[in-house]
Amino acid sequence: LIQHIDAAAAVARGYARMAPIAPLSSTSLTSKFVRIGLVVVLALNVLNESVKFSLGVNRRATAVVDAIDAGMDGVNLDDTSASAFADASARQAMQKVDAPRLVVEDDAAKATQRFRIFSPDAVATSSTTRVRECGSPAVDGYAHVNMTCLIESATNVEFDVSAAAREASVAWIEHHASYDGIAVRWGIHHTSRTVEECAQRCKDHVVRNRTATTAEALPCNVFVWCPMPPEREKETFRCFEPDAHEHFPGDCWLKFSEVPEAVEVNQRGSNDAEGFTNDQGVTYARRHEGMPPAVHWSSGVVLPPGVTPSAGTLSPRAKW
Repeated sequence: LIQHIDAAAAVARGYARMAPIAPLSSTSLTSKFVRIGLVVVLALNVLNESVKFSLGVNRRATAVVDAIDAGMDGVNLDDTSASAFADASARQAMQKVDAPRLVVEDDAAKATQRFRIFSPDAVATSSTTRVRECGSPAVDGYAHVNMTCLIESATNVEFDVSAAAREASVAWIEHHASYDGIAVRWGIHHTSRTVEECAQRCKDHVVRNRTATTAEALPCNVFVWCPMPPEREKETFRCFEPDAHEHFPGDCWLKFSEVPEAVEVNQRGSNDAEGFTNDQGVTYARRHEGMPPAVHWSSGVVLPPGVTPSAGTLSPRAKW
């Protein structure tokens, strides 16, 4: 500041030297006072601008130091402009606002990973190579299910029944498909509002008795859900299945499959694939005149993280 005052004084002295002092008279005295007044005004103006410049530099320097102390990224130390600091401040504010939202998005992503839509056309083979050692339960209409074999199977013995493992498992959902398996919880009068809720019921299923010789000893790794139609159709809507039961909206079947990553399929799509034609060459649609143009059911399998399902194999029911 002292330097700026000295500079203003030098300017004033310069102007004074430029105006020689004439003999005193009323006119010359007035002119002299006018010149002196102009010099003083000019000097004060120079002093004012110098002080404002000095204070501005100090404020910008302080702003940059504050930005550094606040941990702002992207502050250019060579750029002391107000816009640079404003840009840095805005970035810092956005980081503080976005941080909690990113956590929410991560949680949503994790939830999405636990329920995945499966397309049989997208995956040809499973990530495991296990074989079905206990045969197909539906080979003779479930009349001779080898329950002992299923209970002693590696799938059941190695199944992690802990709540943490079941919650971490991934539910792969296929719409317009009906999967086979041994029922560990009948779906009739066991309803859920969505297929995801049905999948969660499968994950939450607790084995009733590990020492039992019935399906009570088996966990759930397959779910089959009858969708909810519009409200006006709920009274009359039934999911089609070629068996003796009526299947109501919301029915949620929980099942066990020996090889869930290569699950057996009862129905899929329009049931018009080659495998749905029986040994006599009769198509599924001709055998079941009341079948819908596309399978009503949505089904899925529950697998450990890192295990992906295949398109599976057709169960004996595909030829019923």
